[in-house]
Amino acid sequence: MTRAFDDKLNTIKWIGILTMLIDHTGYFLFPGLIWMRMIGRLAFPCFLYSTVEGTERTSDYKKYITRLFGLGVLSMPVTPNTINVLFLLGIFSLSLKYRRFFPLWLLLSFFAEYSVYGFLFGWAIYWMIRKNRWEGVLAIGIVQFFYLLLFSWPIQLLSVLSVPLMLGTKGIQLPRLPRYFFYWFYPLHQALLLLIVWVR
Repeated sequence: MTRAFDDKLNTIKWIGILTMLIDHTGYFLFPGLIWMRMIGRLAFPCFLYSTVEGTERTSDYKKYITRLFGLGVLSMPVTPNTINVLFLLGIFSLSLKYRRFFPLWLLLSFFAEYSVYGFLFGWAIYWMIRKNRWEGVLAIGIVQFFYLLLFSWPIQLLSVLSVPLMLGTKGIQLPRLPRYFFYWFYPLHQALLLLIVWVR
């Protein structure tokens, strides 16, 4: 199903990209500046939201999912220590499209960046924006609680600050992002940051 462009989705994509850039800049170049990692907690839920929208809006799902996994593969040289987040987004998208295989997608998510936490966070966001707002908010809270319980990294809880963005009805009129901007920005900006680290 193809839908018209909307400012809300564009705004959330912008926030996701900018906060990801701040997060990764902090990770690679300024590891002592924890505030950069804190801001970066907004990025992942923005991309989960965008994946829900992208999965539903695309007019050619095969191309959409191939692009996600293809860029995930191309990004592996700059994310060598993990099965990067593009794979998690792809698995999440497949679970939305082919729900009868949900246990398989859940299992596969375990091996990707953000793991089962990221997968269930995506489903909580989906439930919040497509099924029942308050049940979804509750699910997000439960997912965050168990993440904190298991990993003891309270900064990740800041990701819940993205919820008002997703529940809002309007976005800001920002420049429209090129269609495939995020897919290429993800590996290229990390490659640039790694190059800066190497030449410092």
